[in-house]
Amino acid sequence: MYKVLVTGSAGFIGFHVVSRLLKKSQIHIIGLDSINDFYDISLKYGRLSEHGIECNQLTNSHKIYSKKYPNYTFF
Repeated sequence: MYKVLVTGSAGFIGFHVVSRLLKKSQIHIIGLDSINDFYDISLKYGRLSEHGIECNQLTNSHKIYSKKYPNYTFF
């Protein structure tokens, strides 16, 4: 199994990269994003939600496992 780190995974490009990688079960995706307010935060939360990341669990220091995809972890 491969591990892939996707920085900016809640952003437009990162979201689409993660979406493509999730179709491959042999890849474990580690998403990373600072969720800053340079762009609308609600868009980022919506994208994370589509990948099964519950935004009410977001903190600065712990990982969140996707509820939809067992091969996706978000920091």
